[in-house]
Amino acid sequence: MDRESRRRLEEFRREAGPIENNVIDELAEGELSRSDFIKRASMFGLSASVIGSALAALGEAPLAFARPEAVKAGGRLRLGIIPPPTHPIEPILFFDQGSLETGGICGEFLNRTTLSGGLNKELATSWNPNKNATVWTYKLRPNVKFQNGTTMNADDVVATYKTLTGDPSSEALAAFKGVLSPDGVVKVDNETVAFHLDSPTAAFPYLTSSTTYQAIILPSTYQKGSFVKTAETTGAFKLTQFTPGIGAKYDRFTGWWGGHAPLDGVDVTYYSDDAAVAAALLGNSIDLIGQIQFATGRPLFGNKNVQIFRARGATHREVCMRVDLNNQLHDYRVRQAIAYTLDRPAIRKTLFNNLADLGNDNPFAPAFASTDKSVPQRHKDIRKAKQLMAAAGHSKGFSLTLTTEQVGEIPQLAQIIQRSVRQIGIKMTLRILTETAYFAGSQTGPPSGWGTTPWLNTPMNITDWGSRAVVNQLLIAAFESKGVWNAAHYSNKKVDRLSKSFLGAISITDQHKYSKQIELQLLHDTPVIIPYFYNYLAAGSKKVKGYKADALGQIYLSHTSLS
Repeated sequence: MDRESRRRLEEFRREAGPIENNVIDELAEGELSRSDFIKRASMFGLSASVIGSALAALGEAPLAFARPEAVKAGGRLRLGIIPPPTHPIEPILFFDQGSLETGGICGEFLNRTTLSGGLNKELATSWNPNKNATVWTYKLRPNVKFQNGTTMNADDVVATYKTLTGDPSSEALAAFKGVLSPDGVVKVDNETVAFHLDSPTAAFPYLTSSTTYQAIILPSTYQKGSFVKTAETTGAFKLTQFTPGIGAKYDRFTGWWGGHAPLDGVDVTYYSDDAAVAAALLGNSIDLIGQIQFATGRPLFGNKNVQIFRARGATHREVCMRVDLNNQLHDYRVRQAIAYTLDRPAIRKTLFNNLADLGNDNPFAPAFASTDKSVPQRHKDIRKAKQLMAAAGHSKGFSLTLTTEQVGEIPQLAQIIQRSVRQIGIKMTLRILTETAYFAGSQTGPPSGWGTTPWLNTPMNITDWGSRAVVNQLLIAAFESKGVWNAAHYSNKKVDRLSKSFLGAISITDQHKYSKQIELQLLHDTPVIIPYFYNYLAAGSKKVKGYKADALGQIYLSHTSLS
């Protein structure tokens, strides 16, 4: 045993609060793996030195720090990404892949989710909870410049978060509704902000990270609608040109707090077609693709001139079935029957070559430490599906329309579902829209209504969901009553109550107690089918150096270079 590590750890524990000590106890008692301990310790604000001391003192392998790779400065990276839908490029309105990628190249957050699922400091240098995780205090990085020349301080962070939590059009309410209200965002001093939460939330630091992709820090003087007109972010690159449907340009920001980014700039081209963007990479027209799908990008895999970037997370598709309509889907037995027609291992093999985890019709992905993995996995069972249909009075089947979008492998998934439900007499018609059409209209969400967008209003649909570092937003937005992205219009008071308890639970044991009950209830009710959680994949030429895929799809290029 490392005596010096033990001494440093004991010294820390004498000064630490109950939450910080609890996560160390969980490691000592074998309730957390090494990797899960590192994630949770970084979430609660433990420093790298304390984490290293805890690992060494308890007989685990110490933290390993990779030697920085030598980089070549200069050059402009040519990037291909999916276009944002036709709405303003405005951070609080982000809800889609194209927007978060466009904004994330130049924007920064209080902290950033890492490839391994931990948290790194970004515009905050530390964060610490009170004893029951109802107040979180953040220290801000000093001397950070916005690209307009002003210095970032607590006023900017407070203004940003009051907008995120108070503007009724904010898509960040998917993360903060019921967790943080505008009055809870408090300036302590110029470099300190306190978040007084509506209810205890153990994973709150993840909600302030890049996983809540609307939470780009903007100046207190920022005017809504000016994001693409004026450079007002803090990142290594500033947005200098934006052409809807065509692309965007970014130049190196010489005043970046992180130093000198290797790249001179980034040139973005928007691609709506997977085959076209793959051809562009193979033809040397671009250097990097923000996201690829195995089902539609097969020529890229195994190509000696292409490198694949991979991140395991919770990226998934939600097959939502409206529970509030007076039709066949109102009966949970019909929804269960549809779920039992799917051969999930075969779907995983066909669409992802097994680069995915099986889904179990709830948002608790296998990658989350909080997921209770003792809940039985749902499998294909046509006999049971037919029994459920008969019990619901639909032994002869019925007709049904499934609406979805032309994104990635989703059309192929829709066709698989169409063939699968045919086995129980359901005649399914597919309505496949462009991404722009699928997300068209207002996206208001409850309590003011469901807007006019197809994805929140059609009887049955498939929607793409990006990964999150923790399950919180996936649970709150899609499964709690009146969640802002609850496309199934699902409401269950028991799930609401359990969700609140889960979000406030500090120990991993308590989280498992609540997650198991939620998982079982959602299996019974089946408002949503989640057939898989797939690995996030990106592709680039061999000359791209230092790039790492992000499970959510953020494109972070501050340390990327070209050889």
